[in-house]
Amino acid sequence: MNEIDFKNLLGSYQQKSFDLFTQVIALEAKIATANQTIESLTLKINQLSAELDKKNKRSNKNNEDFSTSSIE
Repeated sequence: MNEIDFKNLLGSYQQKSFDLFTQVIALEAKIATANQTIESLTLKINQLSAELDKKNKRSNKNNEDFSTSSIE
């Protein structure tokens, strides 16, 4: 290999390194966005589950009150 070959090889390595580095940054940004979406949706699921549990507890309590009052 002569000097021109080495310069071309080095230039190719530099360009490929830059391209891969740019791709890594873009993918990390996408991952961060996806993680934020997952956290947001998980929080919403937990809130809705808690709300549903409260409704179920109230419903069960009302059914128990109705059942015991009808027996008497």
